[in-house]
Amino acid sequence: MTPRPPHPTAGRRRTGTHRTRTHRVRTPRALPATAVAAVLVAAALAGCSPPQRSTGGDGGTLRIAAATDVGESLNPYASNQSPTQQMRSALLYEGLTRLSPEGRLDWGLATEMTPNADLTEWTIRLRPGVRFSDGSDFTSADVVASIGHLRDPAHAAQGLAFIERIDPAAVRAVDRETVRVGLSKPFGPFKEIWANVLLPMTKAGSVPDAPVGTGPFAVTAFTPGRETRLTRNDGYWGDKPKVAAVHITEYQNQQAQANALLSDQVDIASGATPTIAKSLADEDGIELLDSKGDYTLRIGLNTTVAPFGDVRVRQALRLLVDREQVVSNAFGGYARVANDHEAGTPQCAAPDIPQRAPDVERARRLLAEAGQSGLSFSIATDGLLPGMQEMAQVFAENAAKAGVRVDLDVVTVPEFLAKWGQWPAFIDFNPTPYLPTVIGSLLPGRVGNATHWDNPDFVALADQLFLATGQEQCAITNRMHRIENEQGAMITPAFVNVLMPHRDRVRGLVPDVGGRPLSFLTGVTVGG
Repeated sequence: MTPRPPHPTAGRRRTGTHRTRTHRVRTPRALPATAVAAVLVAAALAGCSPPQRSTGGDGGTLRIAAATDVGESLNPYASNQSPTQQMRSALLYEGLTRLSPEGRLDWGLATEMTPNADLTEWTIRLRPGVRFSDGSDFTSADVVASIGHLRDPAHAAQGLAFIERIDPAAVRAVDRETVRVGLSKPFGPFKEIWANVLLPMTKAGSVPDAPVGTGPFAVTAFTPGRETRLTRNDGYWGDKPKVAAVHITEYQNQQAQANALLSDQVDIASGATPTIAKSLADEDGIELLDSKGDYTLRIGLNTTVAPFGDVRVRQALRLLVDREQVVSNAFGGYARVANDHEAGTPQCAAPDIPQRAPDVERARRLLAEAGQSGLSFSIATDGLLPGMQEMAQVFAENAAKAGVRVDLDVVTVPEFLAKWGQWPAFIDFNPTPYLPTVIGSLLPGRVGNATHWDNPDFVALADQLFLATGQEQCAITNRMHRIENEQGAMITPAFVNVLMPHRDRVRGLVPDVGGRPLSFLTGVTVGG
């Protein structure tokens, strides 16, 4: 998992503007109970009824249905975060840099980052005039405190892996708007890492008990697993939110989210399986936001658990996957075929790697060579995101053709996260660009690397990548993709669209290549 912690050619990032597909809805109909996509989060005060529909005027209230996460908190640095918590954090907190909905790296709370000659020290200039949601000034002292908290292993921050080269003793405030950061090793892509949702800035001394951020919204009420109520941060430095409030109510399953949308209890269902999306397609009053990008759902194989340490077994299982069937059956066509490696970077051409196709006989031979002809195993999932269970079911059907039995073990989110890194096989998701994916989940010893894959050649190339610039990065990443494809521990059959049904009175939603459209709500309005 990318630390937990959404067509054509596989492996090529789509960074252009994406169109929104609009579908109409007439009458409620029964919908299947499947795993929910959590792209935003929530939770309500016990006993609270759903928030009333906004009538506009003061900017209105945007009501969002999201997936239940009883273990969530407001601490943006907590370990093993669900997508629910991460997406709420995106509305409350901000990083020094950020990614646009098109995947472009933009400045956030910083306006400039300058390295010394050997890339072992970076000077950060902060955006002037930024205030926290409580009205206090954002200064270099807050950056120093945030980095200090993240860098302290005792806090088990999920984002620690991304800044492990920072020397905590060499981070200091030069003045109110300047921070100097010393590193233990040279590191070139310093700007890119700070766009990660796991590395936000918070007010000094506020975490973990009462975190305060600089984001466009602030918390007014929060009950884990139930509801979150946010209010507009009128002192926000950027584009001011057009809605006055956001209410996020958590639901146990996808059917409950969809029914809440159809009965007008919420304005947005934070995600939908293709089946649900198509069930809504002919109804009045509902539209569908379709985010196309490089979001992946993948099957992880724990290399410390036999027989998945044997590359022959891993390659055999990859050869059993009918990727076109995964796209059509598991994702209803809202996906594109992938090739067992993560997506590259926008400026790089796709790697010249032949597309893997099903080859049952070759898979049988590899399993026989490995002494695993009668292989049987279970895949664990929390079923949190649309398509997780469906993808596993298609894979099980494919594997059966070679005499491999695959069962699906659906567990709760808390259990799944508590045993993260122990599951022999599991379903994971990845919404992040390639560089943070490498740092967070493909290198050994990372929280996100639940497969415990450790490839020396890949690690050596990663070290080169951390020093490279421009087209040098492309050549290196394509070599890394080949190692993923030939020796990796993830079965990555498809890049998946993120589907988000919403009431047609909601305007201003934008698709996101990272599959997190609810991170961008400042331009959203809710009509009467």
